[in-house]
Amino acid sequence: KVSGPRMLLFFGTVALYFTYIGQTQRGTILSTTLKCLPIVSLWIFTVTHGGEGFRSLQNSKYKRLIFLGLVFSCLGDIILNYDKFTYGMIAFGIAQAHYISAFGFKPLKIHIGLGLYAAGVFCVQLFYSSLKQILKIGLPIYSLLLLTMCWRALARCEKRNWSKLLCGIGGVFFVASDGLLAFDKFYTPLPYAQLLIMATYYIAQYGITLSIVDADMDDGVSNKKKYSKQPKNKSINNAAKSNHNKSPNGVNKKRN
Repeated sequence: KVSGPRMLLFFGTVALYFTYIGQTQRGTILSTTLKCLPIVSLWIFTVTHGGEGFRSLQNSKYKRLIFLGLVFSCLGDIILNYDKFTYGMIAFGIAQAHYISAFGFKPLKIHIGLGLYAAGVFCVQLFYSSLKQILKIGLPIYSLLLLTMCWRALARCEKRNWSKLLCGIGGVFFVASDGLLAFDKFYTPLPYAQLLIMATYYIAQYGITLSIVDADMDDGVSNKKKYSKQPKNKSINNAAKSNHNKSPNGVNKKRN
């Protein structure tokens, strides 16, 4: 209820992308703009949610890290649209590092990570021999970052916390999107590859971004506790001072 209306810009820009991207050429300003607008709309959501604007990025480390992850993701989108795959992968690697830092490593749930890493090794070895030399180093490193991000997103999931659940789903869709991209580029062309890659990618970023709602709620609770204690402490201190200045009979002490 809180986030729905604020996400209209995201859904609108996603609709624009899928409606008009087929009429543009790759590597043009128009196609790049259409591709990046949904992520820019998530920037706006991140900054405006909670009503504090950019100040909220200073007050919430979690929100700041998610915002930076979106920024580097957008940079990666721009670079990939001009077919600079290696540099785009680096930008997305930095984005994944920010997401990992935001999610943290508690609870650990190591079994999730081990399962993802095992699946990752199996998938990468399918097309490893066809990679250029630099990608034989870079792609496994990026895959490690991507799978770690997904592991940490899934490890945070709670049944009754919808924003953390969506974040976990977002992590899975990010792996799916990049997996489709890798298979289409390095293994075998896939039908409707661009549609599938971008659809899963936008779902992934949507889910990850909505996790800031939970962070804002936590910040709000902590701030309420912080400020609710101040008047109480002040009143206690005032009462103590008043009692100290009174005699047992209730008469104020006078200085000699």
